[in-house]
Amino acid sequence: MSERRPSFVPGMVLAQVSLRVILPLLGGAIAGLVADRIGQSAPQWVLIGMAVGTLVSILWLRAFIVSNVRRMRQEHVDPGAQGGEEDEHSTTKRT
Repeated sequence: MSERRPSFVPGMVLAQVSLRVILPLLGGAIAGLVADRIGQSAPQWVLIGMAVGTLVSILWLRAFIVSNVRRMRQEHVDPGAQGGEEDEHSTTKRT
C-alpha cells in the first residue's frame, strides 16, 4: 500500500472550495458594513465589498483549479515521481 496522500478527496475539496468562496464574500460584506457605518452612507460599500469579494473568490478558485489540474497531470505523466510504481492499465500493455 502506498504512503502518499490520495490525489482526490471529495470532502477535502468541498471544504477548500467553501473556504475560498465564503471568506472573501464575508470579508467584503463586513468591510462594507464598517465603511458604511463610518461614512454614514447607504449600503453602497456593502455592495462594492460583495462585488470585490466575488471577484476575489473567482480568481482564488481559478488558481486552485489550475494548480490541482497541473498536479494531477504531473502525477498522470510521471507516476513514479510520487512513489506510485504500479501501472493502472496493465491489461492494455502490448508485450
